[in-house]
Amino acid sequence: MAAPNVLWIYCDELRADALGCYGHASARVRTPRIDELAARGSLFTDCFCNSPICVASRTATLTGAPCERTGVYANEGAWPGFAMAEAPETFPEVLARHGYATASFGKSHVPRELAPWGHEDPTGGGMKEIFDLVPLDDPSRVQSGRVRSVIGGRIRPPLDHYPAEAVASRAMQWMAAQEDRPWLARVSLLQPHTPVFPPPPWERLHERDPGLDGAIPPRAGASAFERRFGEEVIAGHEMPAERVRQARVDYYGLAAWIDTQVGRLLDFLAQRDATGETIVVFESDHGAALGEGGRFAKHVFAPEVHRVPRIIAAPGLAPAGARRDDLCESLDLGPTLLSLCGVEPPASMAGRDLFRDPAPEPVVATIGHGERESLAFPNAQRGAWDADHGWPRRTCARTSRYRLDANVRIDGGPVPESLRDVFLCDRATDPRETTNRADDPALAAVRAELEAAVDARAAEAREPARLPAAPGS
Repeated sequence: MAAPNVLWIYCDELRADALGCYGHASARVRTPRIDELAARGSLFTDCFCNSPICVASRTATLTGAPCERTGVYANEGAWPGFAMAEAPETFPEVLARHGYATASFGKSHVPRELAPWGHEDPTGGGMKEIFDLVPLDDPSRVQSGRVRSVIGGRIRPPLDHYPAEAVASRAMQWMAAQEDRPWLARVSLLQPHTPVFPPPPWERLHERDPGLDGAIPPRAGASAFERRFGEEVIAGHEMPAERVRQARVDYYGLAAWIDTQVGRLLDFLAQRDATGETIVVFESDHGAALGEGGRFAKHVFAPEVHRVPRIIAAPGLAPAGARRDDLCESLDLGPTLLSLCGVEPPASMAGRDLFRDPAPEPVVATIGHGERESLAFPNAQRGAWDADHGWPRRTCARTSRYRLDANVRIDGGPVPESLRDVFLCDRATDPRETTNRADDPALAAVRAELEAAVDARAAEAREPARLPAAPGS
């Protein structure tokens, strides 16, 4: 069999419950083309990113190496002046060594030391163009509490085309030109990351959906880390209920627009009789909060943020119509695709081949540098832990049943027990992960096992060779 092509559709800040094939607890989400892809591929229900923030997650996925190996723990990794501790080979580079043409279209957002692609679309994801669609003083803009991140808004007047559509268009032009060798094309959509501006008619799709009503659910048992991020950094609880609802309407509407882009790409493959020879992957770098606990965006290990969708359709190479409930992580993508393409994954990749290897227990994820000057939102210069401490590094270990996360580094050193802030939940009885049972004697053995996994990963941590100064400093 000839080497298969690979089409990797990569969204930003897309939660799994925005897709019909995953199901939403109360809203009626509409993603028929993504659902179609899931029906002919393998859908992974329990997949988690290795860091709940863009740059660290994307770096882990491309390299197959956890944060502790690369020193990329947060979005500062893409700032000028940042220097990686190590720049492992990425899986697109491995495929290129084996004769593949590789290209990425849309958002990149990785450290400068990484150069995964043979061709990289120079126009990026079009964030500025999309921001320009809704004026600063437009009353439809929904902004999240104190950080002022734009999480919704209405485009006026209606457009002939939505600028983000160009990402898929340029990708299809490139794929059509590849005739003499197999290819890997990443279509990296910014959506539904902020600014959440769905174009007509998707802006109205969920306008009457009662499933998006309701106050922000309380998270009384959340960790101090999660509470501080929601209440003091984002302060989404200060938003009126109708603004929270509009943010949700806009978000799920934009997810439905993503479905149309997936449809364009699938139709392109079908029209070129390339469906049977192309592996299609659909996934996201992390999820997003939509008001839970007063939070919007990412940064925590709550399931709406940490869990990501993953669909892999590989005709003749992997099961079709499978619904996989085994634990997996973003690190697994590189080894899995390399194996499907007949290429041996390098030893530097820590993930597993999803179609050959057993599931791990646990999977581990990390966020934050844990320096004295660290902030939860460095771009906005907001979010110290308190007056005496910078924002900590936090690591999460998950099994198929339990989640534990804890602070592991603060002010450039180990965390004192008083600031450890351990959170432990039983996912089987508490699927929303809202009740902290860290002090429950019945789970003492579970806590000890997962804390040991968190500490073992923390002990492996490499720090970046250089951290950049904050903007404007």
